[in-house]
Parts: sequence; structure tokens; C-alpha cells
Amino acid sequence: MLLLPLALVSAQNAEFSGLVNQVENMPLLGANVFLQGTTLGTATNNKGEFLMKNLQPGKYTVVVSFSGFHSQQMDIQLSEGSNTMDFTLEEAVNNLGEIVITGTGTAHSLKNAPVPTEVFSNKAVESTGAADFTELMTKLSPSFVFSPSTMGSFIHLNGLDNNFILILIDGKRMYGDVGGMNDLNRINPDQVERIEVLKGASSLLYGSDAIAGVVNIITKKSRQKLHFSNTSRYRSYKTCQQSNLLNLNLGRISWNSSFATKGCDGWQLSEFEEDDDTLVETDAMAQNKYRDRSLGSNLTVQATDKLELNISGSFYQKDLFFPETVKSYGYYYEDRTFGGGAKYHFKTDDYISLDYHQDRYKYYYKYNQDYQDYVSGDKSINNDQQLDNVMLKYINTFPENNKLTLGADYKNECMISANRLEEGEAHAYTMSFYAQDELTVLKQLDIVAGLRYVNHKEFGSGLTPKVSLMYRLKDFNLRATYGHGFKAPTLKELYIRYEKRGTLYLGNTDLESQKSRFYSAGVEYNNNYLSTGITGYVNRVDGLIAYESVDLQPGDEENGIKRRRRNYNVDQVRSRGIDFMANVHMGYGFTFGGGYSFVDAMDLTNDLRLEGVPMNYGNLRLVYDHLWKVYSLNANILGRIQDEKFYDDGNARAYRLWKLTTNHRFTGLGKFILELSAGIDNLFDFVDNSPFGSHYASLSPGRTYFIGLKLDFAH
Repeated sequence: MLLLPLALVSAQNAEFSGLVNQVENMPLLGANVFLQGTTLGTATNNKGEFLMKNLQPGKYTVVVSFSGFHSQQMDIQLSEGSNTMDFTLEEAVNNLGEIVITGTGTAHSLKNAPVPTEVFSNKAVESTGAADFTELMTKLSPSFVFSPSTMGSFIHLNGLDNNFILILIDGKRMYGDVGGMNDLNRINPDQVERIEVLKGASSLLYGSDAIAGVVNIITKKSRQKLHFSNTSRYRSYKTCQQSNLLNLNLGRISWNSSFATKGCDGWQLSEFEEDDDTLVETDAMAQNKYRDRSLGSNLTVQATDKLELNISGSFYQKDLFFPETVKSYGYYYEDRTFGGGAKYHFKTDDYISLDYHQDRYKYYYKYNQDYQDYVSGDKSINNDQQLDNVMLKYINTFPENNKLTLGADYKNECMISANRLEEGEAHAYTMSFYAQDELTVLKQLDIVAGLRYVNHKEFGSGLTPKVSLMYRLKDFNLRATYGHGFKAPTLKELYIRYEKRGTLYLGNTDLESQKSRFYSAGVEYNNNYLSTGITGYVNRVDGLIAYESVDLQPGDEENGIKRRRRNYNVDQVRSRGIDFMANVHMGYGFTFGGGYSFVDAMDLTNDLRLEGVPMNYGNLRLVYDHLWKVYSLNANILGRIQDEKFYDDGNARAYRLWKLTTNHRFTGLGKFILELSAGIDNLFDFVDNSPFGSHYASLSPGRTYFIGLKLDFAH
């Protein structure tokens, strides 16, 4: 930081200011204004005003954007002194004007993105009033299925589970799991700006974990000079959540920080559990009491008009409490991330970037009573997982209709667990190189093709090619994709050894890599009032890793081992299906939309359905929006419909959940904005009261209520 002033340029004496409005000259608050091909940008304050100082006179391309509105792009000439220009943005009836980056790693409007991407705007995220990430995604997307448990939720995307879904936060990998599940509680819905979902083979850009798809969560970052917001919600069962965001933009230095807390007293769905086919009373809770806290910070420095430097970090901890009559301990989770990077722009769309990201996740037992050598409050660690990731990317446009991306990706993984790994510690590294070319032919045909070379410490090398085509025909987009995936076994799958409830789970060092082939084809239709699309896909995975039962060993029964399960490769697995989505602007403020997914996920080797996957599921939404001069209303009816999920020891029930949310926004309060929210979840009081330990359809305790308040200040 002390050396940065040496890099700052001088002799910049132009100012650029103005207003950004929506219809009827209503100010648009928090709209982004930036100069394309540079690191320079700002955002409007709560009066819709923006100001950029210390600019070099010259020609620029200014881009003005805001989530849910059509962006504007204009060439301007800045002269010395003051330069003023106003902009008016039109609200989009769908998300087609959104800028997305996940599909190709480069910026495209959603309508023209060569790789099909599903995007959920900030408005859609906030309108759900979601308590957590699981609820958020089931309300927004028909393609995700969650299997809840006392430890967390397994996630499925188009039939494939956690192991094949890469979750990114601002483009950085989310690492660390408990029982094979990502701790999705680390994602706070109130800090989400938008979500981009990429379905199917995505190993070309994102590596081995992206066989089923990628979920990229972009967090809120304001370019306003001073911006603070506090969001507080209270729900039934003493569920409280609070999120705070603070953003400072002081010339070339920007600082974004967040702090959030959440807690719940938990609930039971049934007072009984099965014990050898007999129902017995239990104190076990389907949703246990918990408390969590998170803190994040990001510092960005625009060293020059072309060079941007950043450093970021986060801390998260969660206490999960069990009744003392159920367990002598609870779970304690802790996660720390750290990273930094640099990005240098050569010209408008060309740049090179280098980033480093570390994610360290720890999982403990935390004792709630004296037990053996432990006293109440002591912790014992179960596993310590760490990822170190270095990413290098270069983008070059030559000529205007051709864009080349070159990249390198190095990952080093480490897991330490005296109780769960045979050797107590395991390491693995992966080195990758990739190239991708985006080509526009005759202004109607986009071709994205590329190849990734992967080298793993234990499993050698592999190639993952991918080709995507998009053909534009007036209001129609025709799409097709073919891609390969390569995924080496995880450290747990290779070396795990632990016992739970009489079952001994074992890794297998003879495992082979998992390889996939993905095919998809679809058609979209978009106009000013209707956006709809249907896509069919097939994802074939050879060597999928699963558990199989093996023979007991001498001494097992004396040690309380009733069953042994070991990882093995399933020869052939296939997931195929159809995704359908539609959004209709009905006029008078009403919008109707939804989606439907049909999934046929099979273990072809053993002729069995894959566990935890329903065949039919979808969601519906009816939205009403109206803007008065200083007050706006957003009301939503959100529905989730899902049939039963298959398990070899008993299916989870089908269900229908409906939710009503209302959001009330008050402006005209100077630099403040006030938002009130209220709603009813599970309108028709559905409760899955199966005995504890069953495969639950939903952990909803029945009809619940929530209220919320958001205070926003910007200068």
C-alpha cells in the first residue's frame, strides 16, 4: 500500500457527472456508471446522482447499468473541466439485459450469451424473503433439489449431486464440506447481488468439480461514495437474521465489508424415531438450534486507469446445538478465506489477471457436558480442509468478432484428520491449462470451443473439450452443447475411515477417475412480453464413485461395527431430462413465470434410480409491482412442487409449498431508503411428520410468519 502512490498517474483534470433516472424521471439509486476498458467507475447515490473526478480528457465508452433494467452504452468525449450527461434506463420485463460472465468467463448480455446461463437478479433474490440459500434456490429455480438433514442439505442439479456441482462466490471456489455436503449456510441471501447458474459440463473453464454445473454467487458491492445498509428479519421459532453492509469509495480506493449473524431455536417434526422397526420417543430435532456469524472484507485499489489490485478475506463460524439427552456434543464449524489479485487492461475488452485464493474449513465436536476426558465447552477437531488456488487468465479480442481466452489453474488440497483418515493427513494437487475461442459468424452464429488439459498428482492427465453453438433467428435462439468432464477422486473418497451409528465408511485407493460426456440442445423465444425456453440434455458419467456394502471383518461385531461400506466406481451412470422455463409480462404490473424439470437419473450398471432425485419438480411465481412517487410495492406468490425422491430404504414424500411475500419501499427520505417486508411461508401448513431419521421431503415446521426491515443510507 505504501508503494501504490508511485503508480498513480497525474495531470487528470476532467470531471464527469449527471443523473440516472427510470421512467417518469424517478431517480435510480445505486446504478453503476463505468468507463469500459478501464478500472474507473462509480454508482449513483440515493438521489440518482453520480460524479467521477480526476479523469484524463479523451474519448471513452460509458456503460450505465442496473439490475433489472436495460443497460446503456455510449461513446463520449471528455474535455477539461466539468462534463455533464443524464441517462434514463428502461425496466426489463425479463432478465435478458443482464450482463453475465459465468458461461464463457467473459461479459455478455444474457440474451446473447453463447453458453446458456440462468440468472437471478437482485430483485428476484430479495423478493423471496429467503431464510437461507436452500430456500432461495428452490424458490427461484426448478432445476435444484435439496435433501435436508440434521447436518445440512445435499444439493442435486439435473440429477447429479454435490460432488459434481461447483459453487463459486465472486468467481472463487467454495471449499470444505461436512459429510460430503457443502456448508451452504455460509451463503447469506441478504448479501447476494445476483446468481448465475451454468448447467451441464463446465470443466473447460472450471475444472473437475463442474460436471453437473456451476453456481456463481455475486455478492453486493456498491460504487457509491458511502453506502451502508442493515437488513433484519424475524421469523417463527425465534429465527433471527441480521446483515450489515458497508461500502466506501474514496477516489481510487474502494472498501466493501459485511457482517451478518443468524440464529434459530430449532424444532421437531416428530416426537418419535424408529428403533428396530419400533417407534420410540425421542428428543432429537429435525432442525437443531444454531447460531452463526460471518465477516467479510474486500479492498480494491485502482493503481492506474489500467491496473486494479485487490485483497479480500472472510471469517465464518457456526455452533450447531443438540439436546443434551441426544448427544454429549454439538457441531462447531469454522471457515477462513484469504485472497488477492491483480487485473491489467490492455484495451477495451482485453486484459490479464492473476488471482490467489485460500479457503480453510474446520469441523469440530463441541461438548455440551462432561464426557470422558472432555469438560463442557471443550472442542475436538474432526477434520481440517484447506484449498490453495492460483488462477491466471488472459483475454484477447482479434478481430472484433473473435475472442480468445487462455488460462492456467493450480489447486493444492490438504486434509488433516487423525480420526477420519488412515494416515491422518492427505494431500493432492491439480494443474490445468485451458484455451477457449469465441467466434461470431455472419452475426447470427456464435461458436464457443475450447480444450482443457488436466494433470492430477495421483491420476495422471486428461483432456476435457467443449463446444457450444448458438444460432439467432429473429426472436429465437437455437442452442447446442457438447462437453467432456474429468474428476479425480477426492481425498475423502481415497482415504476416509470413520464409524457412524454402527456403519464403518472406508475409502479406496484403487478408485479410478470419473469421466463424463454431456449433450444438450434447446430453443428459446424472447420478445418484450414473453421469455420462454426448453432444453433437453443427457449427461453420462463413467466411473461415478458411490458406496457399496462389503463383508464384515473379524472383530467388527465386538467393536460395534454392524456394516462396512466402501467407495467404488459405478461403471455407467446416466442423467437425462428436460428443463422448461417461461416468464410472461401480463401488464398492469403483473408477471407470471415458472419452470419445470423432468429428470431420469439412473445407475445403469445396477439398473437403479439415483438416490435423492425426484423425477418431476418445478416452481411457479406470480409477481405484482407498482411504483408510486415515493413508495413502491412488490408482492409475490411463490410455489414449489416436487414428487417423491427415491431412496433404497424408503422414498421421501412428495410436497407442495407456497409462500406469500410483500416488500414495501419508501424513498423521498433524503439519503435514506426504508424497506419493510412481511410474509407467510408454507401457506397450506404442510408438515412431513415422518419419524426422526427418515428421508424428509422438507424440514418446514408448517405455516410460519416473518417480518423484516431494511435501512439503506447512501451519499
